Amino acid sequence: MSPGRLSPFPKRKSSTKLRAQRPGSIAPPRASVPPPLLDPASELSAVLAELSPHGVAALLAHARKLRDDERRRGASPPLIVLSPRDFAARVVQAASDLIVARDDGRMFIASLFRSLEERGETSGLGLAEFKNRLLMAHQAGLLVLSRFEPHERADAATVTASEIRHLGATFHLVLVRRPKSEGSK
Repeated sequence: MSPGRLSPFPKRKSSTKLRAQRPGSIAPPRASVPPPLLDPASELSAVLAELSPHGVAALLAHARKLRDDERRRGASPPLIVLSPRDFAARVVQAASDLIVARDDGRMFIASLFRSLEERGETSGLGLAEFKNRLLMAHQAGLLVLSRFEPHERADAATVTASEIRHLGATFHLVLVRRPKSEGSK
């Protein structure tokens, strides 16, 4: 088409202001206002009143799990609320506590997650999210992930459950750099 000719398709104006003025358009998101503080006991009672018996049973099971996790964990917050730096530090510390008997300083991700779960530290955090946070910490240089080599011996289910794939790389292990002991200089 030559520069002087008009296009058979009209130009569309799509500024944010025009879109906001259209009827039925979605308004831009606004900052959320926190709900007013209510008495937790009365709020729970109101929620319970609206649930089916199956919902009440599920809520009670979840509440019991949270209570038990808090008892096992003690005063420390769960992993899900920690900053990436604190998350990495807690994971590396847990891994180093667990691999005392091993000299290679490596732990499978799934085994580490199960151990943290037993200690009540994974409240609200599934294995997939745990792996995602490990990968982010690895990319930030806060901890080191490593690949499991097939010639090594290990349980196939643990290897599969531990696998993290990202951009062509595969990780299965968390490495813990341990200081050399006095006797092995």
